[in-house]
Amino acid sequence: MKSLQQNPCQTKCDWYPTGEVVAEDLVFACTSCGSEWTRQEGWKPRNLDGSVAAEVELELARDGS
Repeated sequence: MKSLQQNPCQTKCDWYPTGEVVAEDLVFACTSCGSEWTRQEGWKPRNLDGSVAAEVELELARDGS
């Protein structure tokens, strides 16, 4: 299984779907630091303004079965 990238925050967060899928979950990445996230992580990625990208919310709401 792929290891997700974890890089120091640059405080310019902007999360987007990469199109890559890991264990049936869409991978998201930060445009600033390159860190990656899937819905299996224990946290929710937020953009610099504190908002959560609509695509992230859709992924979290998706039925994983």
